[in-house]
Amino acid sequence: MAGPPPAGQCGPAIVAVASATMRITSLALYPIKGCRGVALDRADVGRLGLVGDRRLMLVDPGNRFISQREVAALATVIPTLADDILGVTAPGHGSLRICIDPDGPPRAVHLWTDRAIVATDQGDHASEWFSDAMGSPCRLVYFGREAINPIAAEYTPRVGAQTAFTDGFPMLATLEESLTALNLILPEAVPMDRFRPSVVVTGASAWSEDWWGAMRLGSIDADGVKSCKRCVVTTTDQVTGARDAAKEPLRTLARFRRDSGQDAIFGRYLVPRDSGVLSVGDEVVLG
Repeated sequence: MAGPPPAGQCGPAIVAVASATMRITSLALYPIKGCRGVALDRADVGRLGLVGDRRLMLVDPGNRFISQREVAALATVIPTLADDILGVTAPGHGSLRICIDPDGPPRAVHLWTDRAIVATDQGDHASEWFSDAMGSPCRLVYFGREAINPIAAEYTPRVGAQTAFTDGFPMLATLEESLTALNLILPEAVPMDRFRPSVVVTGASAWSEDWWGAMRLGSIDADGVKSCKRCVVTTTDQVTGARDAAKEPLRTLARFRRDSGQDAIFGRYLVPRDSGVLSVGDEVVLG
């Protein structure tokens, strides 16, 4: 399954050997962009990826999105999502419980580009709680019925593909063997949660995810469309919110895992073709 490292990259000295079957080993949902993930045994998948994933987001007074890149403490904010009820806790700030309002006041927000996404504001109570927890003014918004965030056509074969408040694509898959290979050359091993994947897979050669295209995960058909560019979030402890002083694993990734634009990469973005259910243990088939 693995090939030579892509042009402009050099691989690690040790590469894991593929096993006979690829399988899903874990699933994670991120109800609020940038906040702690929630481990799942099964997940419903829709046109925007895992149902409930990154449907909520914090924005600053200029209506620009807030992420762990700017506020590492988001990693310590723990959300729970049950139907339309959001619960949140944060160290030293108690808890918040609100009913998500998909039809709340519209708010035009910005995610990476100047093109506005019409989200729904979740009210002053949520704003006050998060502003206190973050130490600066912000508002909580929801990816409601009127929200549209299209995926650039050159990155997906699916016509009209969209995503929610993700960095660009509905799902992110990572490979256990790649993390093992990376940890062999890091000064100190890191856990997979540093990369905040939706789906973790095992059973293939390290770094072979670079070539994932059409694939089937359990009952879901999907397309691997792009390697994931990595940033300072990978240096952030996803429990404490502390940044790694040595800037690992980003520093090491930048030495040998780079795309054609010289950005550090780890993992593969996926665009689902249909709806269904994913479960830990599901088989993954390429092609």
